[in-house]
Amino acid sequence: MKRVLFLLAAIATIHCHAQTEVNAFFTGAGEGVTYYLPDTEIEVTLRATCVKQIPGEFSRYAERYLRINNAIDKAESYWELDGATIGKRGVPSPAKMFTIKLNNSTASNITLDEQGIIAAINTTVQAPEQERFMEHAGTSRPDAGRYMTEEMLQATSTAKLAELTAKEIYAIRESKLAITRGQAENMPDDGQAIQLVLAELDKQEQALTELFVGHTDTIRQEIRIVVKPKEECDITKAVLLRFSRKLGFLDKDNLAGEPVYYNLHDMKSVRRPTAQEVSKAKPIKKEGICYNIPGKAEIEIYTRTRKLVEQEITIAQLGTTEVLSKNLFNKSNRTKVLFDTTTGGIISIEKR
Repeated sequence: MKRVLFLLAAIATIHCHAQTEVNAFFTGAGEGVTYYLPDTEIEVTLRATCVKQIPGEFSRYAERYLRINNAIDKAESYWELDGATIGKRGVPSPAKMFTIKLNNSTASNITLDEQGIIAAINTTVQAPEQERFMEHAGTSRPDAGRYMTEEMLQATSTAKLAELTAKEIYAIRESKLAITRGQAENMPDDGQAIQLVLAELDKQEQALTELFVGHTDTIRQEIRIVVKPKEECDITKAVLLRFSRKLGFLDKDNLAGEPVYYNLHDMKSVRRPTAQEVSKAKPIKKEGICYNIPGKAEIEIYTRTRKLVEQEITIAQLGTTEVLSKNLFNKSNRTKVLFDTTTGGIISIEKR
């Protein structure tokens, strides 16, 4: 957040009745602070996992040597849609740009965010935490080649190498059993050393066993899509994007995937004046601080067979714009106001 601080000099000749005058911005408006109220955009984050099943080099010998009958026997890759979350962000509304005429007003300590959206008056704003966003996260596996003995490496056929590898796995298991029973010839000195040795033996057994049973790798991915609601925002079964079990996330026009839909319903929580009422209304001089009363909407993200998330959310465009009285910012009052920069609504107000 960048802080815009305006200090007014105390001039004895100024009229004792201070005023806070706000006007729609125009070039040459004169000295003052120009700020925006926001429009609200909805951020939909979808998460998916790619599962890759990779057979082991000795998969056909798994049952013969290790009595394992469910080893991965062919390579396969597929995507799973994990879920979705809904957030929101504020962007400056071109139609809601105002200039505060200072005129000895106590509304002179104004904080704007990096986009110029009003964030606070006569108080401080805590900077939001930076979001940690990781698109891909893979898994690491031990290398079986590190645990091959000389005899195993000299094997002249795959069948012989599989047999020797199985014998090595049984030898590792016997060593683990001897240590846990306290019967090993060279027992580690203390409990911590025992744990380290057992962990290393576990790693060796896993690496060699995967040569028979195969292994599964996962890659996780997130994608973020922005929805920009309008004042009339009742939307049903709109396509957000598409998802394929083979290909993962796809553009909404790519018919290779199944659609992920969204519904957006205006709950009509705030009455907005009709176009006829607006045309008949007389212009009102905005002597105060403009802010939004956001409206509420219900948003639902779903597929043909599954609901991913359903949530109620406040949106600036579905509400109205009002004015805080100039009397809150005169000589006798130094009112503190904290605004929601995603909706333009008031979070807190403290009159002093």
